[in-house]
Amino acid sequence: MNKGTIKLALIGCGLIGAEHIRAWEAVARVTGVPFKVTAVCDAERELAERAAAEVARWQRSEVTVCTRYQDLLGEHIDGLDVCLPSHLHEEIVCAALSAGVHVMVEKPLATTIAAGKRMRHEALRAGRILSLAEDHRRTPTMRTLRWLVQEKGALGNPEFVQAQRVRHQSAAPRSGWRARRASGGGGWAIDNGAHLLDALTYVLGPVRSVTATGKRIYDAHMVHSDGQAGVDEREDFLAALLVFERGTTGIFSCASSLPGADDFCFALRGTKGAVVDDGGQLFHAPLPDARVFLADGQQRALRDFHEPYLDGLSARSRERLFPFGLQHSFAVECAEFLIAVREGRDVEIDADSALRTLATSLAFYESALTQQTVLVEDVLDERVTAYQETIKPGPLESDFAQWRTRMATSGGKDEA
Repeated sequence: MNKGTIKLALIGCGLIGAEHIRAWEAVARVTGVPFKVTAVCDAERELAERAAAEVARWQRSEVTVCTRYQDLLGEHIDGLDVCLPSHLHEEIVCAALSAGVHVMVEKPLATTIAAGKRMRHEALRAGRILSLAEDHRRTPTMRTLRWLVQEKGALGNPEFVQAQRVRHQSAAPRSGWRARRASGGGGWAIDNGAHLLDALTYVLGPVRSVTATGKRIYDAHMVHSDGQAGVDEREDFLAALLVFERGTTGIFSCASSLPGADDFCFALRGTKGAVVDDGGQLFHAPLPDARVFLADGQQRALRDFHEPYLDGLSARSRERLFPFGLQHSFAVECAEFLIAVREGRDVEIDADSALRTLATSLAFYESALTQQTVLVEDVLDERVTAYQETIKPGPLESDFAQWRTRMATSGGKDEA
């Protein structure tokens, strides 16, 4: 327990880092827990300086600027907020934990189970917090949906969840670390899809198995971060059948390279009702305007249930789920981490929970590569690793462009 001023630092001052800085500002406005962001770090000094100036604006104290994480850890901080590309998580998180620093790291935890387990091991060895910064489940909407399903039983027994998206991406050249498997780990299931998979697990419980197919139909040309010309290495089509431990069946599909009207649908259907959202954003579905259909014929917006849900919370539960009265999801995750560092409390998404979601994400790709149904438990226990073995620098092994749905011809042969 730390009763003094908590010293925090942030590493990674890009898009998500800026979002986290705004969240820390929101926490600073309402918390009675004394803390300071004493340092920020980014390999691009200009980004770090811009972030430091933004923190100094609302914190009214100077912030140290670093371009190397080793210098950042020399600042004698209590907690570190990691907003870096996924492949950098392991080295920096383990170094921070080893130095006695508590860590909150952006999703996904890592690109492989082995890397995630090394991070968990270091947290346990050092006796420090390792929290996953996964914001979607922490919204009032997702908390309300969980309450409707698990506590109120408003949908009856959840039988079917559907999450599907089709859009046609521009053929314009792309860039960024996410486009390489070695740095991002893959496409939808491990990147933005991690939000949806964590949220579904939060509402419905663990996924038991995944049967998936994935491929890249078209090559989008780009320049990688090292200046080398190449293609976006991610899949542009991914579909899967999910079976949850509780028996719920899930259908997931995404396509970005097929022309035609964009289409989106999220639906959770039970024996007594359903939640349907066909106007939002798949990876953060359902949104507050999603429709709730109940057995008595009522049709209401999901947001209409927010107030009854919040009113039914005990003071203790409300403070745990929405610390300091905050409801913006990024601010909630930051506030929770701050309290955990100060009070020594558990965090909502610890290393074990983060590893389970990562294993679910990776099960999509392990299944698509092996053309077999994959148990999430087998991925978690590293009995299935074929896809993860291809997540490394250098030429791709088993490129998505080679993955094609195989169909039997009249001659009895398979045709790619």
